[in-house]
Amino acid sequence: MLSVEKTMLFLLSKVEQMGAQQLVEIYEQRGYTSNYIRNALSRLKKEGYIASPSRSWYQVTEAGLATIKAINSKPARYQEQWDQTWEVVMLEVPEAERKKRDQFRSALLQLGYGPLYNSVYISPWNYRQEAAGQIRKLGLDGKVSILQGQFLEGAITPHKAQAIWQLDRIEALYQEKAAWMQQEFGPLMHEALQTGQPLQLFLLYLQMGEELSGLFMADPSLPDELLPDHWPGKRIIGEMSGHWERLAKAIPRESLYAQFIR
Repeated sequence: MLSVEKTMLFLLSKVEQMGAQQLVEIYEQRGYTSNYIRNALSRLKKEGYIASPSRSWYQVTEAGLATIKAINSKPARYQEQWDQTWEVVMLEVPEAERKKRDQFRSALLQLGYGPLYNSVYISPWNYRQEAAGQIRKLGLDGKVSILQGQFLEGAITPHKAQAIWQLDRIEALYQEKAAWMQQEFGPLMHEALQTGQPLQLFLLYLQMGEELSGLFMADPSLPDELLPDHWPGKRIIGEMSGHWERLAKAIPRESLYAQFIR
């Protein structure tokens, strides 16, 4: 799932239902085309994250709500104490169901699992409920096993974790977002807060939400024991979340956009 699709899910989760044209009007202000938004809605519907109760109207499904909850919960892992146990997901899906296999692997990576071996994924955090939901959604019952335990041989060291989760790439992404906040987003936010124009505040709110969503999906939020020294993830997510919350509070309660903030 792309981060823009996740923010669309987020908006849909705040209302009973929403018209495609409403979403198009909002996202065209952010530089997306009508075709892009309608195609994104089609993908979300095809994957079961949203439903269409009537033509061109959409509402989030239970699967969509569960996905939002799972991805948004990842940063909170940074505050948790790890119990030193691992979740292990093993799959053997035939080539004939390759598409389902790829979708399942993609979902595991977004949850925060890392590839230990071919078709073996691990996470220091318990995401078995979310993984089991993906198994049912994709019809992979009997082709996936989920275990919990500790390593007796081949323990995961910080060095191994860095390779498994490509932490160098994720750290570079964090540094890129830090520079973006300081050089681009910060001045725009300051101006919007000064003028108090609801649409401008809301568009910046969406933009920050989209950037956060991208980080939440990319970062496995590993325990401190597995992270390199001076890991920037907690600090930068904290700063970005602070900006996001400040923009939310600045949107007038009587504004059309306030319904998406509650």
